[in-house]
Amino acid sequence: MAGEGAVRVRGLKELTRAFNGMSKDIAQDLVWELQEAADPVRKMAEPLALTRISNMPSSPQWATMKIGVSKAKGSVYMFPASRRRGGSGRPNLADLLMGRSMEPALEANENEVVDRVDHLLARLGGEYDFY
Repeated sequence: MAGEGAVRVRGLKELTRAFNGMSKDIAQDLVWELQEAADPVRKMAEPLALTRISNMPSSPQWATMKIGVSKAKGSVYMFPASRRRGGSGRPNLADLLMGRSMEPALEANENEVVDRVDHLLARLGGEYDFY
């Protein structure tokens, strides 16, 4: 989901495709590094969810986040680790998590995420002669 609080990496889809064509190890390294770049956002979003969303402390498992990487879409995303079968018992939870936890965490860590991705691309570019 690319909202207003998204950090966009131009050319990520094309870069991922290039890595996939070279080696599975390189593509896995890219995924791991992108997850690491997003980790500060996850670490901040979890406690924000617990403190900014009512009744969340009574069910803290919904504040635990995971980070995913879509190579097909060229995006990195975050989602609650818990799943509920049969629909949501709290239909507004996704909006609450996004507005009160995820977006503020991304906004607070945007510079760090951008710096980590820049460093990642520079390092990989140097290691694999992409320049």
